[in-house]
Amino acid sequence: MNRWVALLIAVIAGGIAGVVVGSAIIIGLYAVLWMFVFGDNSWPEWVRPAMDLALQLLCLMLWAAFGWAIWRGLTRRRGAN
Repeated sequence: MNRWVALLIAVIAGGIAGVVVGSAIIIGLYAVLWMFVFGDNSWPEWVRPAMDLALQLLCLMLWAAFGWAIWRGLTRRRGAN
């Protein structure tokens, strides 16, 4: 496979996977905070900016991890261990 095509696939697929998994994790964190910490009371003002920052950082880290894993899978030489 052409290395540039493999790179493009890894970047796009890694980005999609990173956003999906990162969003699911942040949604789960919101659920835990709602059920066990803040509930139906008014939430502090710092929660939304903190969660937005956490989502962005988490998605970037997951994008790099998934992109690297996909890249390694696509560029692995056949017959090598």
